[in-house]
Amino acid sequence: MKLVSKLLLIFFMLGLISVCLPQKVLAVSDEGITSFQLSQSKANQGGADAQFNLALLYHHGVGTPQDSRYAIYWFTKAAQQGHVNAQYKLGSLYHYGYGEKVQLQDSNRAVYWLTKAAEQGLAQAQYSLGHMYEYGDEAPQDYKQAFFWYTKAAEQGHYFAKENRDKMLEMMSQSQIEEVQKLSKELYEKINNKAK
Repeated sequence: MKLVSKLLLIFFMLGLISVCLPQKVLAVSDEGITSFQLSQSKANQGGADAQFNLALLYHHGVGTPQDSRYAIYWFTKAAQQGHVNAQYKLGSLYHYGYGEKVQLQDSNRAVYWLTKAAEQGLAQAQYSLGHMYEYGDEAPQDYKQAFFWYTKAAEQGHYFAKENRDKMLEMMSQSQIEEVQKLSKELYEKINNKAK
């Protein structure tokens, strides 16, 4: 079951990447400036969207040789500014350990960045955290946290989060459900207070 869940998670990540890499990033302007050069200039000026786009270009080797170190650097710069897709991508990279010449697998960083993205409401990050907590994947196994994050993602229409949450509900006792509801209320309040 773990393998199927990981494959589904990878499938969704690839879909997110394709959505996040607009075609205009790959274009060349009338002045002959490549999108890579333009993104690099704007990223150096501190633009989070440009930093994220530049990270994607380095990550995929589009317009420049593929370089995981620069990709991680620019994803981090954008994520630190609150760019939700950069936070999700960075958390996913640390979770799966993907990177040439760079050892990326770091469970603490994976949970940190995925939590940042999940708290901003990104359903895929919420689902990923739920999965990590349910199976003890890079995070300590915690069914309450798993249920909470699955619920948050399911509220946004995430099919697999709803399936996993409902499966967990069937296995929980009434006292466990009450405990999860109490934790959910506390976490909702914590997230809402951060947003203010």
